[in-house]
Amino acid sequence: MKLQFFLLFLFSIFSYAQHTTKAVVLDSADNSPLEFVGIYNSIDHTMTNADGRFQFSSSSDSIIVYSVGYDKLITTSQKVKDTIYLNKSVLELNEVTVTNEKTLWQKVGDSVRSNYPTYPYKEKFLLRGVLRYNGEITRIQDLQGKLERRTLLYTKEIDPDKKDFKVELTNMRKVGLVKDEKQVYFIFETFYQLFMNFTPLNATGDAFDLTESTFENGNKINLSFHTKPEFDNEEVKGHYIINTKNNALESISMNFNFKNKPYKKDGETRFRTVSVEKEIYLSKSSKNNKYHIASAKYDVKVELTDEQQSYTSYYDVSFILTTSDNEGDFEVKKNVSTSKDLFKINYPYDESYWNAQNQLLLTDEMVDFIEKVQDPNSEFKIRSNIKN
Repeated sequence: MKLQFFLLFLFSIFSYAQHTTKAVVLDSADNSPLEFVGIYNSIDHTMTNADGRFQFSSSSDSIIVYSVGYDKLITTSQKVKDTIYLNKSVLELNEVTVTNEKTLWQKVGDSVRSNYPTYPYKEKFLLRGVLRYNGEITRIQDLQGKLERRTLLYTKEIDPDKKDFKVELTNMRKVGLVKDEKQVYFIFETFYQLFMNFTPLNATGDAFDLTESTFENGNKINLSFHTKPEFDNEEVKGHYIINTKNNALESISMNFNFKNKPYKKDGETRFRTVSVEKEIYLSKSSKNNKYHIASAKYDVKVELTDEQQSYTSYYDVSFILTTSDNEGDFEVKKNVSTSKDLFKINYPYDESYWNAQNQLLLTDEMVDFIEKVQDPNSEFKIRSNIKN
């Protein structure tokens, strides 16, 4: 019995041992920090922050470090040093030609149901929102929880509905200024709006010029799109990365620039959206070979002025989403509205959770901001659930 207990004890130790790795990822050419680099293995996933830093914990020792346009690094936690340098891909995009988008895009469309879950499923998520006013951070909010989706992609048979997402919030921290110097309150997006904004879009219609090029020895296709010159008031450009083996979309980048867009009115305030940028990275689950959103980023720039246009200010808001345990077997108990301004959501702060959280590290700039506005002598009017 003692031997059996000892063996079980050893098995327990080895089964639950965690390998934790901390490092910074830099471009090998100019030593600049690389943001949004995927750090993952078959079990866990995280990403670098704007400083290029990450902390990765997993029961598996293997680590893959990858960002589109750079060579993939496959290593182990024991071999990782304090700094990781990524080399830009040696295989340049080649043979750029005008694509027959109907053929290529038809292959992608025909493979949707085999590549993506178009049925209800559950996953866990971490969502970060950061607001800047004229370049300075004025709000930070992290939300962690469980999400039940009706579908990942919308097809001709599936129309969006307000009830497509059910959220159980399990952790939150927020701190930020309530209003700016002009007494303007910036409305954050809702869960529903954000999850819909992270849904891949089709930019291959008649309004776009398309080019395709191959890389990674022909295993990937870069399908680039750009609005035609006659659409001079709105420029949309970006690319899809398509896996040639299964015709799956693995990465999507979209940039919207709005020119001469009319202002909307809110009392004395005038505002308009200047630009929108989206990045979506999908990874294939080993459970069922279906692709899920591993991480995504959504940036919006908004211009503000008054009726007399006596000033011009800019808000930059950025949301980052990372998911885990896709198609997991757990219950999602709805405890928060998916149609409420995120910054107005109330939930208690759990210091122990956020001290241990490593899915997305705070940057040095964020830490400085939190300390500044949490100062009891601060003159700022703030909204926060973080207690001093």
